[in-house]
Amino acid sequence: MQDPSTLFSYERALDLSLNAHTLVITLGGYIDAGHAQRMLDEHLLESLPNRLVGRFDIDQVFDYAGHRPQIVFDRDHFESFHSPEITLRMLEDASGKPFLLLSGPEPSLQWERFAAAVARIIERFGVQQTIIAQGFPAPMPHTKPILVTMFGSDPTRLPLGSAMAATFQMSASFTALLTLRLGELGHDVIGLSAHVPHYLAGMEYPSGALALLRSIIENTELALPVGELSTTSATVDTEITRTVSEHTELQDLIEQLEAQYETMLHERALPVRPEDIPTADELGAQFENFLRSLEGGSKESDGGSTR
Repeated sequence: MQDPSTLFSYERALDLSLNAHTLVITLGGYIDAGHAQRMLDEHLLESLPNRLVGRFDIDQVFDYAGHRPQIVFDRDHFESFHSPEITLRMLEDASGKPFLLLSGPEPSLQWERFAAAVARIIERFGVQQTIIAQGFPAPMPHTKPILVTMFGSDPTRLPLGSAMAATFQMSASFTALLTLRLGELGHDVIGLSAHVPHYLAGMEYPSGALALLRSIIENTELALPVGELSTTSATVDTEITRTVSEHTELQDLIEQLEAQYETMLHERALPVRPEDIPTADELGAQFENFLRSLEGGSKESDGGSTR
């Protein structure tokens, strides 16, 4: 592995005495469902004082051909290339307490080197707690509070009923590997995954970002403003409800999802027994059913888009 320290460059005017108890990571994953991570980033950066600490060498870790960043073509020439960035910023919460925010797209390459570089940043700034916030599409209704599933480097530190009652193998994300590697080094990591309704995953859904923000507040000592995010969330939910009321097929879908939601809440409240853990075949069948629900939800949503 190449030297991790050369993957990240600090700003020249950086105060070398800076420290931060908490690091919040909002790097992209499979999909930023409901744009929850992006909206959370924007809310924090617009609401709190912040400054750039440094950048990762994007050319080393990003797959341009796989993700195709946007570029503007103006009649007869190209201009305004929107280059991706993975940046580290120092923010101050409402009480003046500093914390770090690492944001940008998921690194496509050199995962081990990138994880090692993040570990060095944690050690450099004396970080005691790392929070990974992300949104993913789930068969959930917008009419219920968004669930946030938790994971971490030390499961004994997570609240009861906050985890998934299953063990299974899945395709890895960078943040999954990062959680594992930081845990191996003894760093405290808590992951927060907001269950964004799958039929709203492709649009801006402020409730996803709001659920992540509130979960960060609950699991850290940071004083973070909710501000306009709460108002925007309520407005969008009202519009979605109005749209759903005009389409019978969407109402049927929501009622099914509400029933599933209540079942999940009940199961979360029960103690997990070994015989309750699904087998690989059962998980495969559940995943196939979920994919079919995504397919059906997309078709139905076409008739009542809220975009």
